[in-house]
Amino acid sequence: MAKQSQSQGKGKKTSIVIALLLLLAVVTIGYASLSATLNISGTSKIKDNTWEVEPDEDDPEVIVCATGEICTINPQTETPPRDPATLEPDDGVPTTENPNPNGAIVWMDGNTVYFKHLLVEPGDSFTFTTKFSNTGSIDAKVAGVNKTSLTTTQAKFLTYTVTYEDGTEVKAGDSLAAGADHVFKVTVTYRKDITELPTTAEFNEIKEFASMFTVNYEQA
Repeated sequence: MAKQSQSQGKGKKTSIVIALLLLLAVVTIGYASLSATLNISGTSKIKDNTWEVEPDEDDPEVIVCATGEICTINPQTETPPRDPATLEPDDGVPTTENPNPNGAIVWMDGNTVYFKHLLVEPGDSFTFTTKFSNTGSIDAKVAGVNKTSLTTTQAKFLTYTVTYEDGTEVKAGDSLAAGADHVFKVTVTYRKDITELPTTAEFNEIKEFASMFTVNYEQA
């Protein structure tokens, strides 16, 4: 009986060893087959997903000035180029119809738009639009809009808004899909509902309105 038990034990061990060897052979063959399947020749590059939002300075419809006003758009493109900050809104060329041009200067630097404009009488208003394009491959969203705050004197006589082209409010979180555009409208107005005209000092502070706004974006 003892010999029979030992024989049966050896038989079980032998069977287990054979099973393990067969399993190892199957795994080895399967791994070799998988390795062969995944052996890709050549070089493969995956394009990075990116977002890139910037003003579209080359679009002729980007900036539209009010009727009858002379605008100097992106003055750094002049030959020879001049520092836009040194230009004045009345640098426009006088004409018979408009001998004293009250023009505007608008220029861009990255995601910041700068502008100057003359506002002479109550009711004078200056509006322009500028387009920001997402040239990347993934969506972006507005992180926020920063614009120059009006001084106490300016707030007394002027209104200044930055909205979308249709007049709706710009809010953080507004999406901008890849390949799409945001068109912003900037409006500065010399208020008509004032009850008294500005003093000389106040007028000197508001007549040439200079400001800037920046639209910040982040990945959606």
